[in-house]
Amino acid sequence: MDIEHHYSAHMAETALLNTLKECYPAGPTLYQLAPIDQLHIGGIKASEKLLQQLEQTQPRRILEIGSGAGGLMRMINSRFSAEVTGIDITHRFNTLNRALTVLTDNSAAPVITCDAQQLPFADNRFDCIILQHSLLNIPDTGRCLQECLRVLDGNGSLLLHEVLEGPHSARMTYPVPWARSADQSHLITFDTLSTLLERSGFQLSTAENWSEEALQWRQRQADKEKHSEKSPAAPPVSPIQILGEAFKQMGPNVITNLSEGAVEVWQLSCTATL
Repeated sequence: MDIEHHYSAHMAETALLNTLKECYPAGPTLYQLAPIDQLHIGGIKASEKLLQQLEQTQPRRILEIGSGAGGLMRMINSRFSAEVTGIDITHRFNTLNRALTVLTDNSAAPVITCDAQQLPFADNRFDCIILQHSLLNIPDTGRCLQECLRVLDGNGSLLLHEVLEGPHSARMTYPVPWARSADQSHLITFDTLSTLLERSGFQLSTAENWSEEALQWRQRQADKEKHSEKSPAAPPVSPIQILGEAFKQMGPNVITNLSEGAVEVWQLSCTATL
């Protein structure tokens, strides 16, 4: 099963959009969209931390690789004057991204369906590239990083918020939000990623292990989801509308995998050395 099928096969975008229009006639806020467009571990708070990095560097031309339903793109557009472009290999994600942007009356940004291992951009096109839970679905990390370096200008930065292979990877349990089985998951260790970054022409500036914080966040989300099942005030949209009923297994499995050390969550910032 390919990765596009993983994200597309259970996506109920028509019902989701109708629900949003009915519940939020004036348009949903970015926080109201978070359950379906901030699917990474850490949710919208993790995206806030990435935005803090952008405040320091103030890039003008940003590429997000693996933009999904577009939550991070809309956050960037709402706070910065930068030109933002998103790419994702799942076309239905890109279609949903555009539709959600229209609902929020946010500034439209280009969204392109393509493979991150072969970027359709000229050399030196961007001064910042962001990957948020994207490398885990890319088979050839080295090739992706080489392409990142090519399309970055000489002073460009690379920001990563990624799930990496933990010290006890043999304990990995599926399904998880990014993969229903091992053949869809392409996790690598922090040491391997560090080596690939250096070989690809990047200098690692900062590296923070967010695993404990990520575990606590996922545990809080599990409590909210449990109470939402019984509450009439539950959010009208859910990750289930993107990932299907299997999400009921995916959330607990993320807790197990983080607790067992099968995976880790890291944020890294890098600069191009060429």
